[in-house]
Amino acid sequence: MPRKKTVKFYPIFLLSALGLILFCACSPEPPSPLAKTGCNICHKVTIDPAHDIGCTKCHKGDEKAKTLKAAHKGLIPRPAHPDHMAEACGGCHPKEVARAAASRHFTLKDEIGGVWGAFFPDEPAPSVKDLPIEEPPRTEKGIVANALRRRCLLCHVYYEGDDYSGVRRGTGCAACHLPIKAGTCIKGRIDHRFNLAVKDKNCLACHYGNFVGWDYYGRFEKDYEEGYRAPLVKGRHIPRPYGIEWHEMTPDIHKKYGMTCTDCHAKGPCQRKNSGQERPSCLGCHDTKAGAGEARQMDPQTPGHRDSDLGRVSCEACHAVWGFYDKGRSLVLQDNPIFDDWTYLSVQGSSEVEDVVSRYLAGALRGPVVMLDKINGKTRPGMWFQVFYERRWWPVMLGEDKNGRLRVMRPLLDISISYLNAQGNAVFDNLKPKTPPLVPYTPHTTGAADTFRTIAVKQWLENTAAGHNGQGLQ
Repeated sequence: MPRKKTVKFYPIFLLSALGLILFCACSPEPPSPLAKTGCNICHKVTIDPAHDIGCTKCHKGDEKAKTLKAAHKGLIPRPAHPDHMAEACGGCHPKEVARAAASRHFTLKDEIGGVWGAFFPDEPAPSVKDLPIEEPPRTEKGIVANALRRRCLLCHVYYEGDDYSGVRRGTGCAACHLPIKAGTCIKGRIDHRFNLAVKDKNCLACHYGNFVGWDYYGRFEKDYEEGYRAPLVKGRHIPRPYGIEWHEMTPDIHKKYGMTCTDCHAKGPCQRKNSGQERPSCLGCHDTKAGAGEARQMDPQTPGHRDSDLGRVSCEACHAVWGFYDKGRSLVLQDNPIFDDWTYLSVQGSSEVEDVVSRYLAGALRGPVVMLDKINGKTRPGMWFQVFYERRWWPVMLGEDKNGRLRVMRPLLDISISYLNAQGNAVFDNLKPKTPPLVPYTPHTTGAADTFRTIAVKQWLENTAAGHNGQGLQ
């Protein structure tokens, strides 16, 4: 009996179905502009949707070039840097860029003005770009500017930060709005996901060490000497994401309740209309009016809370739990460093110092010793070292500021600058400021009011009630 013929159509059906599945799986949406560019062949970056507009939009260069040299022609490695942000970021964010450029974070007005005004009280402070460059330093202005450019201003938006994981950051706009990757130290950034909200890690990438912000987390920087470092763990030193070690102190009460930096500093320099001159006030949340809430209500009869007191005494005068008290900061520039004098001080918050001293100890130091100018990115001869006479957290010290207001003080300007040239001669020896070392500041160590300090504040208010007669604390 002949076999019945059948039509074998199922392979065609299966192939068609498979093709349909593959089409749906592989083409859910068109590829992003970033994926289309030739840059992505070598640079595997992640980026947020709002900035997925193509690499060359910000970085320039030629994405269609066939060679590395041609592709990188005209490249801007750090488009968010203050020198380039108007062009790179300003096209989409003109108002924010203009406000940021005029803010304290970018002008460094407070940092430069405070130090310059201490050494040269009768002269206006130069802008960050106009800090004089003398090579080698010959005048007092030249050596002070050298210290500022190469040692003091290492934690601001012109510089990407030292070679430590917690402080390596972007420059300019990216310093605040690109993530800080804990545990990694990325020079070529692969994470391009910009955040509108600024994270605390970004704040601490600059506000670390014994500076305001670090204390909010209850941290106090340890002394540099080897004897103050933490004990070895399995024969190794503990990790130092900020290049330093620290004591764990009492954090600010607002930190205990989970508040972040931007809960108080909500309007950053990019959002303020008056170039960042506004400062947050405790009275924005805490007041003496009825109905303010138990945690926010201030007793209007308490000294310092009365309406007549609010402009005369800072809240921290009673409520700061502890303060920074670093005395005798010595900055020493050596063109030919005497490393044997510094080997026990290699950990001093500078990856450049630590690297050079480590290479010296390993017998691997070659060539001249240089240090980076943090403003223009160029290296210059010599190395700046730093040491303190005493580093202590201390009971809060009170004093009057230039407006006669009672505030917390610290010896921030208790500094001296020295310079040994290439021949080992002391060009400057313990150059000191011409103004008193104590300056007012706002510690971020808020807690319950100190009883004895409150009594002292009450006495001061009574003594100065008649026209601020300057009798001060008793």
